[in-house]
Amino acid sequence: MLAAVAGGVLAVQLIVVRPLLTRRTDAVLRGDAPSGSRTHLAYVALELVKLGVLIALGITALGITAAA
Repeated sequence: MLAAVAGGVLAVQLIVVRPLLTRRTDAVLRGDAPSGSRTHLAYVALELVKLGVLIALGITALGITAAA
């Protein structure tokens, strides 16, 4: 389940967010001044979600449990 969530987040980043960031970068390199964008914040938020999921996956895989 956790691996599927991490994979889903990665897919959203690759299919949705990165192309938007690439278009914005291309516009800046052309000399255009695009308006403000929250796309980078969305990418960072997805990275944080992915980090949390991967940490949880690692804890689960190692069988680490909280001391009772």
